[in-house]
Amino acid sequence: MRSRSRPEWVAGDEEVLPAVSTSSLAFQAVLDDLVRAVDAPASPPPASLPAGFDPTPSSGESLPESATSGDIMSHLGPPPARLRGRGDLTLVVGLGPDAEAAARVLAASADAGAEVQQLSDRRAALAARADGVRRDIPVVAAFPLAAPDAVPGLAADLAGIAPDQVWVAVDVSRTFGDTSGWVRAVDAVLAVDAVAATGAAFTSTPDDVHRLGLPVLWLDAPPGG
Repeated sequence: MRSRSRPEWVAGDEEVLPAVSTSSLAFQAVLDDLVRAVDAPASPPPASLPAGFDPTPSSGESLPESATSGDIMSHLGPPPARLRGRGDLTLVVGLGPDAEAAARVLAASADAGAEVQQLSDRRAALAARADGVRRDIPVVAAFPLAAPDAVPGLAADLAGIAPDQVWVAVDVSRTFGDTSGWVRAVDAVLAVDAVAATGAAFTSTPDDVHRLGLPVLWLDAPPGG
């Protein structure tokens, strides 16, 4: 029987194990970094979003008519494995409650005692990492966006979190134009690793999510499922 808190299609044998993990960080090193962050003056916002950056895809962009979901997934590869090392930080960015909902499923699928938190800046991220190292667990953090155009104003805070893995929580029933705008803006600040997708049952075009060019993991019933 499928579980809503941990759907059977979340886990799989084809996951790509991450090459780098923060689990080797000593607890003292994390604490030292936290102290430096607290004592150091605020750094200027990174020039993450170049002038003239337009996250909206061109009006002519579309999937080839012959492409299927399976074809695209085989090209992009499977989504990455969830991080399980102590102090490993996974960040999930999404609109409103989508971020935390996806973070909870990803944390459960890691099966490593990960706890979901909401992080807003570098200081909070370092404190969460230190706590994860101390308790020997990974950290999964939600970063909710108030609106699709909110990313540019939050670029410095997002960059400061410096996560080990980045997911975007996407409800595919929302318009692709809005979704691609904020996802590409996030990707311009933090390299996005994968999409945690939901809502396929509520749209006739669920496969549009593959136009983002990222591996996709369905957290609820996938298209045709």
